[in-house]
Amino acid sequence: MISMQDEKFFLKLHHVYNASKERVFMAWTKEEQLKQWWGLVGFTTTIEVMDVSLGGNYLFHMKAPNGKVHTLEGRYVEIVPHEKLSFTWKWVNEGDGSEETLVTIDFVGKDKKTELVITHSEFSTMKEAKKHNNSWTNSLEGGLCNYFN
Repeated sequence: MISMQDEKFFLKLHHVYNASKERVFMAWTKEEQLKQWWGLVGFTTTIEVMDVSLGGNYLFHMKAPNGKVHTLEGRYVEIVPHEKLSFTWKWVNEGDGSEETLVTIDFVGKDKKTELVITHSEFSTMKEAKKHNNSWTNSLEGGLCNYFN
């Protein structure tokens, strides 16, 4: 769902995984695990930097099947183990339109499953919010879902 608040667009997605909160949190915070599922289906991810600490940076290179590399950078701004993860998000090589946005992930336990509530905010245009909504859906329903199956 895409909405607007304070003249900025944000998207909110909900996905449930057949894994504990601890296991899902580790899939987001452990380099060895993240690179196995991160990105659009068919992409490969190389992690140059991943310092999952308050104020720590990350730098990911995602290679598309056509060979084009998309680079993403940011910093971790809130970490509550097994509960919440928040980080900035900025495309490095995507032209002048790249803006810094914010991703917040809440990990909600539901019996032996985990619901992820992902809020990606601070988009200046609906077009960018829609593009990221489609990409998140692809990654979460494809890559991460397959990782846990």
